[in-house]
Amino acid sequence: MPQQMMAERETETDARSEEAWVVATNPDFPIRARNVNWFLERGGAIKEVRLTESEAGEWSVWMRLVGRSGEHRLAMFKSDEPKVYRDVARAIAMCRDDFGYFGPITLSTDRQPSGAGASPSASQDLGTA
Repeated sequence: MPQQMMAERETETDARSEEAWVVATNPDFPIRARNVNWFLERGGAIKEVRLTESEAGEWSVWMRLVGRSGEHRLAMFKSDEPKVYRDVARAIAMCRDDFGYFGPITLSTDRQPSGAGASPSASQDLGTA
């Protein structure tokens, strides 16, 4: 009997800890795929997905959830580090295949063209030389 009670308490604690990520309003709060699936299984929905490309060319996934404030970054398994994809097509496929999300996906990038730092007059000078 005591073991059964301990198991029930652990299950209740696990359920509460999984629910806590949904309550947080910190926009940098990471979530894991299992938590997103848990939210979806209980009637939740994804409102919007944004994929951001780092300067290194890696894509991270950000989600807005229906009925929840803020934007949540998808994290790696058992870590708060962001889950990243080297190929944007794989990131999009993951959203569609793993979460059944077929809504809008916004792409943004931190990468800059190689000549972005050059002044307009410098590029004009190069063109006339």
